[in-house]
Amino acid sequence: MIHIFTITARNYLSLALTLGDSIARHHPEARFTICVADGLDQLDGLLPATRHPGHRLVSALDLLPRAELDDIAFKYNITEYCTAIKPLMFKSLFADPAVDLVYYMDPDTHLYQRLDPITEGTPDKTLYLAPHLIDCRLADDHPYPEFRHLWEGIFNLGFCALRRTASTPRILDWWDARLREYCYADHVDGLHTDQKWMDYAPVFFQDELQVVRHYGVNAAHWNLAERPIERRDGTYFAGRDPLIFFHFSGFEFRGNSLTKHTPAHHQGSYTTPTLLAFAQQYREAVHANGYERLLAVPYAFAAFDDGTPITQPHRRLYRVRAKEASFAAPFTAGGPFYAELASAGLLDRSPAAKANYSKATVGDMAGKIRKVEGAMRLLLKVLGVRRYAQLVKLAAWLGRFEHHRFLLDKRG
Repeated sequence: MIHIFTITARNYLSLALTLGDSIARHHPEARFTICVADGLDQLDGLLPATRHPGHRLVSALDLLPRAELDDIAFKYNITEYCTAIKPLMFKSLFADPAVDLVYYMDPDTHLYQRLDPITEGTPDKTLYLAPHLIDCRLADDHPYPEFRHLWEGIFNLGFCALRRTASTPRILDWWDARLREYCYADHVDGLHTDQKWMDYAPVFFQDELQVVRHYGVNAAHWNLAERPIERRDGTYFAGRDPLIFFHFSGFEFRGNSLTKHTPAHHQGSYTTPTLLAFAQQYREAVHANGYERLLAVPYAFAAFDDGTPITQPHRRLYRVRAKEASFAAPFTAGGPFYAELASAGLLDRSPAAKANYSKATVGDMAGKIRKVEGAMRLLLKVLGVRRYAQLVKLAAWLGRFEHHRFLLDKRG
């Protein structure tokens, strides 16, 4: 039996429901599960009245004892957390002895054909991964540059599949163990959530791995140069192959762009008449599944239980402190970690904190950058090049919130 699943927070459920609609159309026999990372509360009246009878919603809160889950949900941001629990969901689904093959798909993917070509003819393989790119091209002409995948990972884990074999538990246990501690998106450490770890797969799982080289599998904005989307006789193609599923990563649901992950001067690659119509079809389907009303549902792990926002500095300081001591109930305002943050003056209820200090919360960013640049020129004159270079290196070190552990040190 085939089981397909996705993981999403409540506010992106409309995408997962739209994926489910496409699965019902092309795989009506398959079971489909949406794992809701922050639980099923606050969803009454927000979901479509009817869903495919073989589809279900489950809460990620049931995957682990609450203390273990809270530790993961606190130290990771929403993207890191949703990807960290992926092996746990695989294990949960394989607990059903009737399940032979499990597919994971990101909630922003959409099926256009059956998935069968992915695994046909490879009954001895356990793990199926799709690379970001297939072709080796001399020209560096991808609108989304190739070099970015050197940090993100060779494979895109918006899709993966595992077959039940003797090797399945070993693969999932290894992956789970790494993601419990190292599922961060961290340029300095070279980590990119769950998927960077699968760069090891061709070495660790050489005999079990099938690299999927079908152009219609996980087509996305980053590989359209090698897989242009065309419509022929009513069927979408990605380059030479029929389009099996598309990954709408960074999709603009309130605009008309196929992705926000590329700069304006490259957007022309994504605005052909075919792609604009293709994107609009998906946009309308997601909106029909309650995009606006579900987007308003708050992320359950975005704040302490007294409403104080949990920011990136909090999560990264917890990353360091949790290695030194165990913190019970980290989301509790009366808990020990909250007390440390309060004592250090690191709690903030401002709108900027609620927005996690994003660029959008900084007015006149360009003007402020010019002022900083002016100040740095003055520092160069005052300090000289040697001390200036040392200051810049220190600033780079302090740019990681993990290195601000000293703020929690009462001896300071």
